[in-house]
Amino acid sequence: MGLPDSANSDRLSQAQEILAPFSGLHSPPLLEVAEADQVRAALLQLAEGTDYQMFGILADHYDQGVTALHAYCQAFGYDRPDPGARITGPIYLKFNANRQSCYIDSYTEEHRGVLIAYQSLEDEQLNQTYGHFPLNLFDQPCP
Repeated sequence: MGLPDSANSDRLSQAQEILAPFSGLHSPPLLEVAEADQVRAALLQLAEGTDYQMFGILADHYDQGVTALHAYCQAFGYDRPDPGARITGPIYLKFNANRQSCYIDSYTEEHRGVLIAYQSLEDEQLNQTYGHFPLNLFDQPCP
């Protein structure tokens, strides 16, 4: 049995409050274990209330980016996408869960981490981008 609309709305608002400090960061913060657990839970809670997400991953190299992409996709319940051709050096990976598509390119800027753009067709207030989150945030078990 699902939550009543008001209870679900409250949970989504709480998740947004937890994630708000992560809006527009240029690099991922170092998170304590308890804070990482809370952030993971908020990310997944917000995912349940939106239609799909897009991940932007900025990594030092291909293997690091693909590992992060697969970990985030698994945590959010998506199949592991094929990111495409191997690129040497720092990379930018974008995964659109709605289209199940990946884009990969070289990346020369210094930013690293994961950006998550939430997409809701019904509630525009949920359409937000958060991050950068640590590349390894979902290497640990999800709550």
